[in-house]
Amino acid sequence: MKAALILTGLLSASGVQAQTVSGEDLFERYCASCHEVTAANGQGPSLKGLIGRKVASVAGFAYSKALKSAGATGLRWDAVHLDQFLSDPSKLYPGTYMPQSVSKPENRAAIIAYLKRP
Repeated sequence: MKAALILTGLLSASGVQAQTVSGEDLFERYCASCHEVTAANGQGPSLKGLIGRKVASVAGFAYSKALKSAGATGLRWDAVHLDQFLSDPSKLYPGTYMPQSVSKPENRAAIIAYLKRP
């Protein structure tokens, strides 16, 4: 019984770690060709500190009119809003420059968890 509990604990701990790694891997697959998680902009704006940040607010990045309009209202990125955006960027903000969507909810959740990390 004790061994089973220890094994269960180890498996649970490794599952949490796998989710973080998975989020990073998914970020690399879906996002990293345009975005950075450092302060530097790429083809897309830096995603460092994205959660809680005002939409279209990274200095020096040329946002689409659609995202500038959203940012002008004071809208901020949170997990729900980012999930909606990642599922279909052009549906949420017609005219956005972001071409990539992430169709699977679990993949979006993992990417968002990765972006939330300090």
